[in-house]
Amino acid sequence: MMIPSRYELCGNNDTGGMGDILYCKDKHLQRDVIIKLLKGDAEQRRLIDEQKSLIQLRSKHVVQLYDVVNIDNQSGLVLEFIKGEDLKNGLYESNMKGLIEVLWQVACGLSDIHKAGIIHRDIKPNNIRRDNIGVIKVFDFGLSRKLDSAKTHSVIGTVGYMAPELWKCGEVEFTTAVDVYAFGITAMALSNAIVPRELLEFPPRCANNGWVKNSLPSLDSDIAEILERCLEYKPEARPTIDQVEKILRKHLLKDKHKGLIVMGNEVRELNNQNRRAKISSIHGNNLNGEITIEYDSYEFKVAAIGGSVTVNNEVIKVGYILPGASVITLGSDSNRRFVTFDISNPEVVS
Repeated sequence: MMIPSRYELCGNNDTGGMGDILYCKDKHLQRDVIIKLLKGDAEQRRLIDEQKSLIQLRSKHVVQLYDVVNIDNQSGLVLEFIKGEDLKNGLYESNMKGLIEVLWQVACGLSDIHKAGIIHRDIKPNNIRRDNIGVIKVFDFGLSRKLDSAKTHSVIGTVGYMAPELWKCGEVEFTTAVDVYAFGITAMALSNAIVPRELLEFPPRCANNGWVKNSLPSLDSDIAEILERCLEYKPEARPTIDQVEKILRKHLLKDKHKGLIVMGNEVRELNNQNRRAKISSIHGNNLNGEITIEYDSYEFKVAAIGGSVTVNNEVIKVGYILPGASVITLGSDSNRRFVTFDISNPEVVS
């Protein structure tokens, strides 16, 4: 077998669904890669076309496609070699925090895939790998389709992870919603949740509301709700993967925000140890304005108002959620005071 000179075989070969797998060293860049040789059938041209879309995709949570090469008249995909282990069913059965962290990373990868105009079509635990430093990566794009050519004439995919619309007869058009469905099933598999029998039928049917929370009672209610929505029978009823990512990120950042209040020379900080602050402006015996801000672990909200108070020149009510940067005005006449309120922007570290 003649492989391009920049690559050196360095391990045992393997066989995958798309074809043979070669473990190599990229001598130019001194990095480990794998080369997948595609089977020489009528689908090869389409597969190459689909896979080339991945060359432009740069995501921390998606396997990187480096190049497409020709070896002995066979097309080969040069891919990032991910050192680590595939995810397994039940891996996070008793670790909801770990489950949320992993699902968030998968959602980030899927979001990048969808933004690149690609539908993965085979999301499942053993197509997701955790590398040696804990980063989750989605791989195996053998069934992927471009968004503008997402049609199939046959039932294809992994049974149990296939959305209901993929089971139809004849030509079937599908959307990114099939990945969202498979994401929901993957979440259930990783947590070893008890799945309603309706979802185990071929094709899956509608399940009763509330079953995710009943199966995973320690999971936060809004996470349980959106995972259940991922498994809606109708694709248009499912959330986008970006909506899922937003909910998961919200919970991973719980109690990690800080709010800085500056009023003249006085500086105060709100955080998970100091959740409530009252700010007042008094002139003589008269209350110009007063506001109480409270941190609920996710957002900074107005808990109480007295006198005249505006935020960024807007009249507000109790329950108002403060934006990232605010100018709070206490009072409405020449004696009014200005207060700045700035929220830190913590990020999820993966």
